[in-house]
Amino acid sequence: MKSIDKLKRLTGENIKVPIELSEKDVKLADLRHRIETIVSRTQTTKKVAAENAATRGNAGLAQIVPGEEIENYYGKFFLISEVVRGASRHGHRNISEASGFDMKAAAMLANNPGIGEFTCSDALFLDTETTGLAGGTGTMAFLIGLGWFEEGHFHVRQILARDFGEEAAALTYLAEIACKKKFLVTFNGKAFDINLLTTRFILNRMESSLSLFPHLDLLHPSRRILGHRLANSRLVTLEAEVLGVEREGDIPGWEIPQRYFDWLRRRDPRLLAGIFEHNRLDVISMATLTAHLVDIMTAQAIEQHAHTDDYLAAARLLLNRHNLEGTGKILNMFHEKSCSDFSLQSKKKLAQLYKRTGRLNEAVQIWQDMTACEPFDFYAVSELAKWLEHRASDCSQAKMLVDKALQKVNTFSEEEKESLLHRLNRLNTKLEGGR
Repeated sequence: MKSIDKLKRLTGENIKVPIELSEKDVKLADLRHRIETIVSRTQTTKKVAAENAATRGNAGLAQIVPGEEIENYYGKFFLISEVVRGASRHGHRNISEASGFDMKAAAMLANNPGIGEFTCSDALFLDTETTGLAGGTGTMAFLIGLGWFEEGHFHVRQILARDFGEEAAALTYLAEIACKKKFLVTFNGKAFDINLLTTRFILNRMESSLSLFPHLDLLHPSRRILGHRLANSRLVTLEAEVLGVEREGDIPGWEIPQRYFDWLRRRDPRLLAGIFEHNRLDVISMATLTAHLVDIMTAQAIEQHAHTDDYLAAARLLLNRHNLEGTGKILNMFHEKSCSDFSLQSKKKLAQLYKRTGRLNEAVQIWQDMTACEPFDFYAVSELAKWLEHRASDCSQAKMLVDKALQKVNTFSEEEKESLLHRLNRLNTKLEGGR
């Protein structure tokens, strides 16, 4: 064992012996030092350049859109504040016409009776623009659009996290606004927006009560009441086909995440201008869509912007939720209206509603109207025959109706013909037994 090793064992010290470097090693070490210096200088330069770009982009943002930088305990974010005056037009309606909607009807739309105890000014309309459309912990809501009614006007707030570091400050401001309201109105918010925001609050170690708010998600009642006449139930489709709102140069939703990532890289405020407008229209349209659906639910006068089947769908919704008074109010709208004004499908829907609510005389009137002309419709023939046999106790008339329908021009399938033949045989048996 070398002397130096023995000494280490005796003293327990880590004695280092100077090592003489060769000329080659010295040159290599010097080269490494130079490379590290260049890399460090480059990284510093890039960092400074990025900070300068962010500063320029943030300053330019206020020149493109009418907003301001806001600072709170968690940091800074960008905020746009707007008051949409009551006289302002949004599609077929003035904003003032959308305020003051019937809260009992809104509660029916949400299937939440508690909402009926609030006022329309208690509603917080919410819509987000995100870094991805699939959700998940990696998705952030970089723009949060809020709206509420106040004294006949509609207030809009748009909260922008200009980068990921501003998320906590933006969420704090959202929580401050939300705590002043009592229920949420969204479009597909139950499945997406609220779950996403709740996740972001958790990841930022912040508390949020958003998921506990009573919630009217407009997507579901829109499908049930208006979906029968639309290609799809997207908000932009509802705007164009129902609300009378035409977007010009609107940015498609799928393009928004990439626009934000481009903003983070280039800090060009023009990339965000279209996103702000898209989000703004979404928030305002939710308010007018709520008013439109409530008008249908409360049997407001039929106008050119509402269809007969919209009201019939609303009546079915009310009936399924055991609101007989609301159902009857809608059905009464059609009492004076000639049945000949309805399509075949509308007649069927109306007759079914009359039958389910016990207004059989009105249902019979429609069935008789439908069976008065060819081709015979199975539903009308079957329902009227059942009524004649079991309610009017007129098997003879029922037999004549079924027999005529089978012999004349009809639209029956083989299964429907079998059903009517079975009924005809039973009626013949009854009539023969009564002789």
